[in-house]
Amino acid sequence: MVQELDKSFGGGKPREARRQLTNHFWCDLLIAMAEAIEKFSKSLNQIPEYVTAVIMQSRQNEGRGALLNALVGLAVRTAWEPIKSMIRTTGIEELQRTCRILAVLICPAPEDHKAVQDGALLPLAQEGMLEISKERLEQVFPADWVHRLREGLGGA
Repeated sequence: MVQELDKSFGGGKPREARRQLTNHFWCDLLIAMAEAIEKFSKSLNQIPEYVTAVIMQSRQNEGRGALLNALVGLAVRTAWEPIKSMIRTTGIEELQRTCRILAVLICPAPEDHKAVQDGALLPLAQEGMLEISKERLEQVFPADWVHRLREGLGGA
């Protein structure tokens, strides 16, 4: 991927282009991916309601016999569950968590990068990842960094 970026945008100065990409670009990219995955995941939950509405509208528009909304909704939800489980075998939540963790690890200064704090550190803290990894964080990062980070996250 970096070679493609070098060819397309690096010109005669690929090192300068790479330097620009290390200025919080990759962590911003990963946070945006995690946020998009979250929106996608929430949209998945709205599919049965949408499909039910489309079926009901279609039947009405074409003058077909009326069906009870509750019956259509039940049939759609029943059909949706195995489809949804197939989508989830890819692990949407795991992919989102991975993007967040990578953003924290790749960011040159997560304690000073609001997007990483709001888009990665806080969500990870809310799901308990930072609590689980507290000792590991303190082993990998300087103690003052972990302390400042926790203060910035409201003690998370």
